Amino acid sequence: MEKIDRKPAVAGQFYPADPKILQIKLTDLFAKATPMQHQKVRAIISPHAGYVFSGKVAASVFNQIDSEKTYKRVFILATSHHEYFEGASVYCDGDFLMPYGKDLVDTTFGKKLVDSFPKIFTNNRNPHLKEHSIEVQLPFLHHVLNTDYCIIPIIIGTSNPAVCKEIAKALKFWFNADNLFIISSDFSHYAAYTDARKIDEFTKTAILSNHPETLINTLKENSRKQVPNLVTSLCGWTSVLTLLYMTTGNDSMEYHAIGYQNSGDTPIYGEKDRVVGYWGISVSEIQQKKIPNLFNNAKKING
Repeated sequence: MEKIDRKPAVAGQFYPADPKILQIKLTDLFAKATPMQHQKVRAIISPHAGYVFSGKVAASVFNQIDSEKTYKRVFILATSHHEYFEGASVYCDGDFLMPYGKDLVDTTFGKKLVDSFPKIFTNNRNPHLKEHSIEVQLPFLHHVLNTDYCIIPIIIGTSNPAVCKEIAKALKFWFNADNLFIISSDFSHYAAYTDARKIDEFTKTAILSNHPETLINTLKENSRKQVPNLVTSLCGWTSVLTLLYMTTGNDSMEYHAIGYQNSGDTPIYGEKDRVVGYWGISVSEIQQKKIPNLFNNAKKING
């Protein structure tokens, strides 16, 4: 089969198309970002808006990744903004072309994933062609990782939580220390500044609970509040829910809120009456605390 690389859809819109300018922009964003706070990160939830609005939050959560670690694969899950379909689409036809070169796709693995779970995954590339939510993550990944990597781009088209649960079951085997998961999602859309901060706090807390039903119920409750102009409180909710289905019940995993802002915080362009919210969240292995050696301490005290 002929290789078909996926061309950039939003270069020059969401992020600079000129590689030199893009590098300057990323360097600036990471310089202002929150430094690493937790070790052994397995997954991150990162925004996918224009860098002028959400770039600092994205850089902060990408900063949680060990830049020297070699990952076997980087899974990127995003919710479709353009096409709606049952299951999820895996890009299997080629690599992702970017201003700085190529992000390599493990097409062999992608095809095996589709062949192994044909009721869940498709290799239809059409949902990927105009979708921005995976593409905007790639420059951050390219900037932060100093090692070679390949990606598995997955776009979720369903709005059925039961299907998200099946996607999670299929992917859970690879949710381990060898791989990294990037979940692409913005938070609230179009509420006023103060309302957005409140709604985003509720949603963030639900995600940190590591309980899928808590997130589903919180999203429903957010909707019932009838906040003026609120269209969604988590635009990539199916992708985030899929992550929660992979981690819930796993006592070795812990969610961390890394940073928040919304588009109203952006100088010059920030409007307070209609904003989009952005949280950066990481998922890491719980670090074992060192237990003090009481016997040695007693010897020191007593001579």
